[in-house]
Amino acid sequence: MKLLFIMASNPYSNDFNTLVKMSQASLSRKHETSIFFMGNGLYSIVRDEIKQLVENGAKAFYCAHNAEQRKIKPESWAESSSMYGLAKLIKEADKVIILD
Repeated sequence: MKLLFIMASNPYSNDFNTLVKMSQASLSRKHETSIFFMGNGLYSIVRDEIKQLVENGAKAFYCAHNAEQRKIKPESWAESSSMYGLAKLIKEADKVIILD
């Protein structure tokens, strides 16, 4: 199963913990797991928990325009994308979970 999580919530909300736990559960079940960071959710991408998820097999994408607006330089393991890229990810996913 292909799961896509869209993180638009700030990194210190309960949504961040939910994202991490649900992504870990998804990866443990061998699901293809992708996370797209946008809006204030981009602040989450610099946290160690996200890097660990990527090291465990998750794919991380972020909106380049939102990152530029917030002066965030994501790590090299996260792929720069756009709203068009997000639309493609949504189309390819079996399930989409939005954390806002």
